[in-house]
Amino acid sequence: MAPRAKIVCYFDIVSPYSYIGVKLLNRYKTLWNNVDVELEPVFLAGIMSGSKNQPPATVAAKGSYMAQDLDLVSATTGIPYSFPSQFPIMTVSVMRLLIVIKKHAADKYDQCIEKDEYWARDHDIAQKDILLAALAPILGTSKVEEYFQMTSEKDIKQQLIDNTNKALDVGAFGAPTFIVQKAGSDEEKMFFGSDRFELMSTFLGVPYPGLAFKNKSKL
Repeated sequence: MAPRAKIVCYFDIVSPYSYIGVKLLNRYKTLWNNVDVELEPVFLAGIMSGSKNQPPATVAAKGSYMAQDLDLVSATTGIPYSFPSQFPIMTVSVMRLLIVIKKHAADKYDQCIEKDEYWARDHDIAQKDILLAALAPILGTSKVEEYFQMTSEKDIKQQLIDNTNKALDVGAFGAPTFIVQKAGSDEEKMFFGSDRFELMSTFLGVPYPGLAFKNKSKL
């Protein structure tokens, strides 16, 4: 089998740019047939603490810019977005649940990540009942309940810690962070943020379709 390029995306859905970045990556990978994509849940607060970084919203000018920027990104990409009334929320249980889903229902993992509950519908997914209602149409109510119970298991908790530490080890200071590896090479490069896809495509030698590109199979 021919060697393949790889993109590992470390994300936490509490980050609006993670929300945008994951959606864009899932669009582009339909064109990048020779690139393997891994979406790895992390705990953003742990990355911020470990890297001694500060959230943009803690700086007034950054917070104001971010609000305008996200509106423009949404208009350009067509990705639905509305800043939620509850921000930030504690996403530890959500990210653990995504780890469980990736492990036990991998074929439905992307669908679960791409739900617009928090960043478009203003649903506080830190609340268990809201989270379960959001995922039940994809996984079934009984499976969501089963998976949610698994989030308290030691190995699932440890996996989120390990993912977060792995991201810190490769230099992450926020989310989304992408680690990109060329096919047949040990060379890796880190890209931060949801606006680095043109640079990633250049690094990998794959087409960049632009921010307005939509996967027509999902329309």
